[in-house]
Amino acid sequence: MTTTADMNARSEMPSLDHSVEEIMARWPATARVFIRRKMACVGCIMAPFQTLAAAARSYGLPESELLEEIQNAASGDATARAKGLG
Repeated sequence: MTTTADMNARSEMPSLDHSVEEIMARWPATARVFIRRKMACVGCIMAPFQTLAAAARSYGLPESELLEEIQNAASGDATARAKGLG
C-alpha cells in the first residue's frame, strides 16, 4: 500500500529535470556521486544551468543509472534529516 508519505518522499527526490546545482544544494550527499564518477559538476559554472540528464549525456553515462545513484544518495540525506541528523 502506497501512503501519502511515500508519495511525498518520491516527489521530493531528484529527477533528470533538476539542475545539477539544485540537486547538490537540496541533497548535499549527492556531491559524492559526482566526485566518485569523476564528474566535474561540483563547482562547475554550468551546474545551475545543466540538468542531471544533460550531465549524464555529457559524460556518456546512462541517465537511469546516474539517476538511481543520485536518488540513493538523496534518500540518505532525507533519512538523516528525518532523524534530526542533518
